[in-house]
Amino acid sequence: MKKLILLLSMMFTLFACEGEMGPMGPQGPEGKPGEPGYGNKWYTTSFTIKSDQWELVGEPGELKSYYMVVLDLHQLTEEIFEEGTVVGYISMGENVKNGLPYVMHTAEGGTDGNHYWTQTYDFDFAPGSVAFYATFSDFETQKRPGDETFHIVLMW
Repeated sequence: MKKLILLLSMMFTLFACEGEMGPMGPQGPEGKPGEPGYGNKWYTTSFTIKSDQWELVGEPGELKSYYMVVLDLHQLTEEIFEEGTVVGYISMGENVKNGLPYVMHTAEGGTDGNHYWTQTYDFDFAPGSVAFYATFSDFETQKRPGDETFHIVLMW
C-alpha cells in the first residue's frame, strides 16, 4: 500500500509541473452583434387553464387520446425559439412548482384501490405559442383534467 501511495505521489508531482507559457493563440471569431448583456434576459408568465378549456384529442377512452390547450405567447420570438431556452412548470399548491413534464401516480379508491394510472402534464412550444398536454396512462379520458396553473420562463 505504501508503494502505491508513493507511486501516485510521484506521478502527481511529475504531471503537476508547469512550463513556460506558450504563444498566444489566434484571434477568436467576433461575437454576436446586438445589445450589451446578450444572454441575460428573461421573461416569465403564467396560465391558469380551467377544466372546460382542455380539448380532447381523439374519442373518450380511445387508445392514444389525450387533452391539450394551445395558447398564444407572442413574447416567444423566433430568436428565443432558435437560440434561447424555454422552461415550463406546473403549480402543485401554494408556493410549490414542479418542472414539466410532471408525472403523478394515482389510484382510485386510495392506495387500496384496484384502478391505478399515471397522469402526466407536459408542454411544447413554437414561435408565438405554447401548448400544454394532459395524458392518462389508462386512456380513461372520459373525465377532464382539473384546473391547472402553468408557468413559462423564457431566457435568452
